Amino acid sequence: MAYGRERARNRLRSGRWAPHPGWRNFIDAGWRVLVTQPEALARIEALVDAEEWRTDKRRSWTLILRRLVHAMDWDTGLITGLTATRLGDAGDRASRTVSRVLAWARDIGFLVVVEPGASAEFLGTDTNRTPTYALVTNSPAPALPSASAQLSEVVDESGDLPDPYVSSKPLTGGRRPNPHQTERWPSFAVPDSPSDRSAATAAFLQRLGLDHRGVSEVPLWRTRALLKPWWDAGMCLQGVLYALDHHPDRPDVHRGDAMRGARDPLRVIGSRLQPWRGRLNSLPASVVGHHRDYLTRGRDGTIPEDVGVQARGGAGRAAEGDRSARNEAKAAVAAHLETLRRRRRLSTT
Repeated sequence: MAYGRERARNRLRSGRWAPHPGWRNFIDAGWRVLVTQPEALARIEALVDAEEWRTDKRRSWTLILRRLVHAMDWDTGLITGLTATRLGDAGDRASRTVSRVLAWARDIGFLVVVEPGASAEFLGTDTNRTPTYALVTNSPAPALPSASAQLSEVVDESGDLPDPYVSSKPLTGGRRPNPHQTERWPSFAVPDSPSDRSAATAAFLQRLGLDHRGVSEVPLWRTRALLKPWWDAGMCLQGVLYALDHHPDRPDVHRGDAMRGARDPLRVIGSRLQPWRGRLNSLPASVVGHHRDYLTRGRDGTIPEDVGVQARGGAGRAAEGDRSARNEAKAAVAAHLETLRRRRRLSTT
């Protein structure tokens, strides 16, 4: 321990802000350190935008996180020599608020403390040692733009492009990709795998008229995280839609359109599903989910949509007649969400 303390003392006295030589061991496998400020700032904007915070909290916490990014090392991306007082001054907040910001960033997997702080009394130096942070992400690194092949050869004196680079063949083979095409998901199938949950969640958003790729821009990943406990509990798409429209204490009374006038659709969905926690046995038999292996596949390998309905004698058809009102509210909800998003961006700039 004395040898390690002596090394830490020498690194601090050198004044070069050298990190611990084994700091990379604190980064888990599958994660990488952010070394560019534009990528780190974009990551902060995405994480803060996903939180339902007040405007003042969103602004102050964003400024504190941006101060972290502005102190990044250009080569390693590490952040050192930054005190809690300086972070608090960036967002006009106290040091205890800075501790909450750092704890939140650690909990969501954005910040890693690769070397904790130490007092001057412990190190035997004149000043304390600030912690060393690293901003990390588990997303793949952005692809660097490759050098064009035209720049590697000498251009003809005439200025004409070489023949190999002149082509009219479309890259898509003459077909336009359809980004709105999603996998069809059976209404009574229980999603078991991550890909199944993504497909079921996308179908759920479409049934509500809140296509995450359309004008509503409801995040698919947030909706998938919201519905994951219900998928794991054995609910199917039709069961979730039924739970949105009914309360377990009054199953014979329709609760009305959940998306009509909703400012935050995901919060409304979570509130509507909350009374069903631990009471899924109260669901009617016509909306009980089954695992996909019970379904009969066709000759082409697809799963018929009406297999679950036929297995219940057609009793599940009654729960699918209440979608027109949701489709009518789609444009109004999308416009309202876009207005809130625009105000949020203006308040943070």
